Amino acid sequence: MLGSLTAFTATQKELARAFARSARLHTTDADAIVLIIEAEQRGRPLTPARLAERVGLSPGATSILLGRLEKAGHVERVREGSDRRVVTLRSTTTINAAADAFFEPLHLQLGQALGEFTTEQLALIIRAADNLRTTMETYLRDCESTPKD
Repeated sequence: MLGSLTAFTATQKELARAFARSARLHTTDADAIVLIIEAEQRGRPLTPARLAERVGLSPGATSILLGRLEKAGHVERVREGSDRRVVTLRSTTTINAAADAFFEPLHLQLGQALGEFTTEQLALIIRAADNLRTTMETYLRDCESTPKD
């Protein structure tokens, strides 16, 4: 089972590289865009600091990355909410259209691949995937908080 999950993860990484090539982006830029879009879809937009943590860059390198993405018209830094000091990252309609064009055919194919499963089986798959993600996130936090020798 772990071999299948490892292969699935490797395929996801290759898919991210393919999206980067299709959008003519560096893989780190594409990773950042996907993270920004996913956070928006969950209703919890990223801040530059949180993006830096997620992509594994220093704050300075993240600022340079965001400058590139803004200049290309892919991302906007927005001050919203009651605390105007907080900057959130928003994807633009242009990059969303590019992401949709790339990923929509895959979403349709994935829907067909999952079509053979019952609602109960899909609920179990979702629960298993959520449990695996939560475990991996906890492990990552533990790794980051463990002192290095």
